[in-house]
Amino acid sequence: MTGPFSLLLWTGSLLCFIGYALDPEDQSNLYLGIVLAIVVFITGLFSYFQQAKSAKLMAQFKNFIPPKAVVIREGQEKEINAKTIVIGDIVKVKGGDNIAADMRVIECYEMKVNNASLTGESEDLI
Repeated sequence: MTGPFSLLLWTGSLLCFIGYALDPEDQSNLYLGIVLAIVVFITGLFSYFQQAKSAKLMAQFKNFIPPKAVVIREGQEKEINAKTIVIGDIVKVKGGDNIAADMRVIECYEMKVNNASLTGESEDLI
């Protein structure tokens, strides 16, 4: 409710109330001020709930990265914490594994990717 456009509408509402205070006979300023205030308030509510929903969705993405990963590091296969993967590690992926989005595929056989959770699709289109 404090964006530039919202502040402009709040200012317009305030000016309408001032206009009504200067001339109480003309009630159109009162009605317009009330309507502007209600519109800005409702818009702010929608914006708040949308941002809360987005924040909740982004928090869920933290669960997509698996806790463990099998990597080839220094020529040896190791199972490590997925948060400790560094540049140069070769990650071995099996079917059904969740992987980090910033990996390069070196070699694959019949690979399918499910992006439904990222694109917001209701069904998996694999």
